[in-house]
Amino acid sequence: MEIFPNTSAFNEELWHIKHLIELKPMTFPNGEPTADDIYGVKVHPDGRCEVARDATPLSEEQLRLMDPQKQWSSKELNRQLATRYHGCKDIFETNVYTNSNISIVK
Repeated sequence: MEIFPNTSAFNEELWHIKHLIELKPMTFPNGEPTADDIYGVKVHPDGRCEVARDATPLSEEQLRLMDPQKQWSSKELNRQLATRYHGCKDIFETNVYTNSNISIVK
C-alpha cells in the first residue's frame, strides 16, 4: 500500500497505470493528524487513518533489534538491493547482457 498526495503531478503519473491499481480515499475517523500526532498514526488497508493521541516517540535504543547479528549492515543491504535490481533487467535483442540460453520471440 502506498500513499500519494492528491496533486496534479501524481495524478498524471497514476493515470498511465490506472488499470493496474486500485485507489481508495483516506478517511480520518478521529480527525486529521497534526505534527504532534505523527508518532501515533496508523493507516489501515481500507483507507482508515487512525490517530492515537497518547503515543510517544520511541528512542533510538527502543528501535534497535534485540540481536544486532540479525540486523543488516549497509553493505549487506546494498548487496541485496543490487541483486534484486540487476535481476530485473529488460531483455532485448541488442542487449549485450542477454544470456545465450534465452530465446527472444518476435
